[in-house]
Amino acid sequence: MTPTLDLVYSTTKGYASLLPLFSNMKAQGWQVRLEKVHRNCFLNRKLLKTISSNIVIAYDKPLVRLTKCGWKGKFIYIEHGLSPMKYYTYKYDFFQKAALLFYPGEVFKRKMEAINPQFERGLLGGYPKVDELVNLDINRSTLCSKYGLNPEKPVILFAPSWGGKKNKNAGIHNAKHLTSLENLLIIPHSADYPLAKKYGAVKPGDGNINQFLHLADVVISDISSVLAEASILDKPVVQLILPAYPGCFPEVESRKSGIWVSEDILAREQQTDRSVRPFKIPYIDEDWIMGHTAGSHELESAVRDALNHPQKYGEQRKYWAEQSCWKADGNSSGRISHMIEQYLKDGSVSQVTH
Repeated sequence: MTPTLDLVYSTTKGYASLLPLFSNMKAQGWQVRLEKVHRNCFLNRKLLKTISSNIVIAYDKPLVRLTKCGWKGKFIYIEHGLSPMKYYTYKYDFFQKAALLFYPGEVFKRKMEAINPQFERGLLGGYPKVDELVNLDINRSTLCSKYGLNPEKPVILFAPSWGGKKNKNAGIHNAKHLTSLENLLIIPHSADYPLAKKYGAVKPGDGNINQFLHLADVVISDISSVLAEASILDKPVVQLILPAYPGCFPEVESRKSGIWVSEDILAREQQTDRSVRPFKIPYIDEDWIMGHTAGSHELESAVRDALNHPQKYGEQRKYWAEQSCWKADGNSSGRISHMIEQYLKDGSVSQVTH
């Protein structure tokens, strides 16, 4: 009997994160759907009549909306990126309520162990969206022609995290420091798509930037998953140093309830000197650095250095690629599908190792 399951999302990023897993399950003959959950219960009425008792999510928003509309069931959590920098990763109690929780890489597992060493429903899974990334072939000339780039010169990709809508110094707004660079391609986080036109940025309709990561000769970002994805492809990266990042300490969070992390741990994190350790990973004593780091006014020189010395941080890239994404070999969706199938069959939490 083929498993019955619904993968649900509410954002472009959530859709892009779940689509590869859905496609893999569909190809295996699963009875599976990929459905959008709306804010309004009236719009969800058809879904609520047929929804499975088990769902897969990449954000908690679909879960909150479904629960509000009366759904009662179990959820499986897939991370929606490869960046361990956000303070909310495993901080809230909903993470601890997951029937299964898949860590993209070992560093995420260490975060959970620091927050809740008793958690027993976590499994290493990798990140489904990386499956296409590592198998993708592109036509450089065709892509460059489409986006007005010179294929004979290095392509520089700026793909920051979100935050531009709330902070004029965050996210896509830092494109203003790159105006003199040639062959620059700007892709905002999907949350900042409304600001794309202002900076001449490209908006991928499905939120997937894999082809642009292959196209790039150097990748600029801040704390985004893009840095790990570029490192998987062994692309030199430049990490933008800012006073604060969205969703990171010491930024004040808007969510006030459902916090799992102890006050002692939170107090210790708030004491970290971010001017000295801007890329310190919350809850563990590690720094997520895999390339050149530069302040906003040093970006251009850092990009040139990265182009001139592409292997300068090769070992760091390799380490964090492996730590951020477990087994980036193109079969993450297959392994996760197998582990979910086993759970649905007998309720077991069983780690696949091959």
